[in-house]
Amino acid sequence: MIKLNLLPKRLRKRVEPGWWRLTAIVFPLVVFGIIAMVHLSVSSQIAQLQADRDNLKAEVQALQPYIQKQRELTRRKAELEKIINVDREIKARFIPWSDNLARFINQIPRRGGRFEVFLRSVNTRLVPQENRAKLSEQGLYDRKPVAVEFNLQGEARNEAALARFVRAFEDNPNFGINFQQGSLNEDGGYDFSATVAITESGAKPEGGERSAR
Repeated sequence: MIKLNLLPKRLRKRVEPGWWRLTAIVFPLVVFGIIAMVHLSVSSQIAQLQADRDNLKAEVQALQPYIQKQRELTRRKAELEKIINVDREIKARFIPWSDNLARFINQIPRRGGRFEVFLRSVNTRLVPQENRAKLSEQGLYDRKPVAVEFNLQGEARNEAALARFVRAFEDNPNFGINFQQGSLNEDGGYDFSATVAITESGAKPEGGERSAR
């Protein structure tokens, strides 16, 4: 049977195409599916990160004894470095006065195995590092850089003995002398005063560190 709609177009019942209905149903499903996929992906990443964090915590716990040992070794190293620095400072400031005095005495000339000079007093002092250049600039000790000084009061048997005493310290590169005064005494000898210095190289013990700084 053929049905005819004789109503005007404006009064006819409008029928929507079927694909609009399908779109209205499918679109929310697609959006929901995308959201679900994103949520699952993010959840998976979060779970992976949490698993990595837990693994790292476990590794840290396992390495904790080694970390503690490393800290202890670092602390002990710092303590040993302090001790070493103190030892170096002590060695740098150490002055072997007995060695330097022996060098000085052995440099005094002898005749027939006997000293020709009698020392009444000997005072020693370390020349500060900052004063060594000043002494050299002043022309003392033939401009040799000196480290230790011996202030002397003594008596020589005669003028020749006194000259040999002075020359012994002038000619040796490890020594210097600042002769101050000499005078003939009643016994025919010569009273004198002088300052004998050991140079920086002379005050350095063999095979050791420089003794005066």
